[in-house]
Amino acid sequence: MADEAYKKAFRTAMQAQMKKLFMTHLVIYLVVNIVWLAINYMMIMPENPGLPAWQPWYSPVGWGICIIIHYVTYVSGGEKLIMEVEAEAER
Repeated sequence: MADEAYKKAFRTAMQAQMKKLFMTHLVIYLVVNIVWLAINYMMIMPENPGLPAWQPWYSPVGWGICIIIHYVTYVSGGEKLIMEVEAEAER
């Protein structure tokens, strides 16, 4: 009985930690890419009119794909990962 209560508390704590780490990743992504786009559109693009308009979006799109993978793997699929860690610990 106490073992199940411990597992539930562990799962809840791990899920909260995974969500916190994801939110940190998301905030860093937003801050860095807002600055990145501002620099590109205010300084780089006016000086180089031949550059395509989509050029500054390489970094935000690539990193955005990683954000989505992070969310799918660790936040929405976190329960499965936590159960795998528990199974590994019980061996």
